[in-house]
Amino acid sequence: MRARPPRASSEGFTPEIVVVGLGPGDPGLITKQAWDVLTAVGARVHVRTARHPTLDGLPPHVALTTFDHVYENTKMLQNVYPAIAEELLTIAETVARTSVADVRGASREAGDAFSSFVLEDGDDEVAVRTDDRQRRIVYAVPGDPSVAENSVKLLRELAPARGVAVSIIPGVSFLEPTLAAVGADVMPSLCVVDAIDVATAGHAVGVSVDAPTLLCQLYSKAVASDVKLTLMQQFPETHLVTLVHAAGTRAEKTKTTPLHALDADEDGDIDILTSAFVPAVARERDEAGGSLESLLDAIARARRGDVAGERNPGGVRGGGGEKGEASGDDDDDDDDAEAESDGYDETYFGGVGDDGGESVFMSLDHADGEAGAFLREAGEAAAAAAESDAEADRRKKTLGDALAAVSLHVAMASEAGEFTMRDVVLEAAREVRKRTRR
Repeated sequence: MRARPPRASSEGFTPEIVVVGLGPGDPGLITKQAWDVLTAVGARVHVRTARHPTLDGLPPHVALTTFDHVYENTKMLQNVYPAIAEELLTIAETVARTSVADVRGASREAGDAFSSFVLEDGDDEVAVRTDDRQRRIVYAVPGDPSVAENSVKLLRELAPARGVAVSIIPGVSFLEPTLAAVGADVMPSLCVVDAIDVATAGHAVGVSVDAPTLLCQLYSKAVASDVKLTLMQQFPETHLVTLVHAAGTRAEKTKTTPLHALDADEDGDIDILTSAFVPAVARERDEAGGSLESLLDAIARARRGDVAGERNPGGVRGGGGEKGEASGDDDDDDDDAEAESDGYDETYFGGVGDDGGESVFMSLDHADGEAGAFLREAGEAAAAAAESDAEADRRKKTLGDALAAVSLHVAMASEAGEFTMRDVVLEAAREVRKRTRR
């Protein structure tokens, strides 16, 4: 008489997901440890996408389950990775529940690996098979699991509450071959950002015009189009961007294009192995950076008397012309520039204001009369320029003065231990949400 079908039980076993990196795409770049996990007999291998060259180099016996259906069926890009993480956790829980049956000889030790129950030839007794087909599942992702892989990040965040263990097998990331292809380095300040995050944002948080950025997961023309629209809120539309396809493989290809043409893809190269390298915006001589951090750095340097900082301040234009052009030797040009100024340039760069005193940026605290006047007058000038429908250059200049004044007061508050720019930005964001909430 044959034994009854095994009854599922999860007693004593913890669901486990082993995450392995597939490398950048060349099967020769996959690590030995990742290879052993992927090719183990009976391994339950799930891959984020089947569109990865490394998978073609796996032995025929490796059965793969992909999450490409999530990309195809999820309407909102930002929901792709949460959906993959949720499905993985559910699969892991299911595998743990159904891996061991209540049959004679089945061990209840969590360290034992039982994955199947078979009938030996000529026997009617169910035998427990002890091989490497474990109660865990394998999740394979491109590159390295810990480098720009949001699905793994979400998985690690959600797993503890579900009682699922997650272990990581590192791999060669896409960074090394991609940076080699564009001739760049991670130092001193490379930003690595998921293209989906940029595509779904109104402003690319974490992307700075003052630092190079590497966008990964630029997997479709639609994503590239949304990324382009977001980045053009921060970068000039003619800013040159380099697309890198299949980095680290024989099919590697690079193409440099203006930002506004990022999604043109005339050759049909954009796919799951595409990244985009966005260099920092080039600065003219003596021009500062264009980020808020650069402005705060400039103010901090000025307040401590850093002469080098004054020659190259962050976010503040030089004494001569627009866009930080260095002033020439012509005194008439200098006079013209001063005539068009609201006193901001000379108080910062000259070290003295109109009254012959110290620069406003050397004010002791927010109650200093000159600091208060600077904040008030800069705000009034910006409002007046807006109300009078002034030319763009005039509005840009007065808003710059106002931002400098606000940043000065934040710097003084930070020095006093009262609050920082983060606190001010949080208040501003709360006000935006309050005024737009319906």
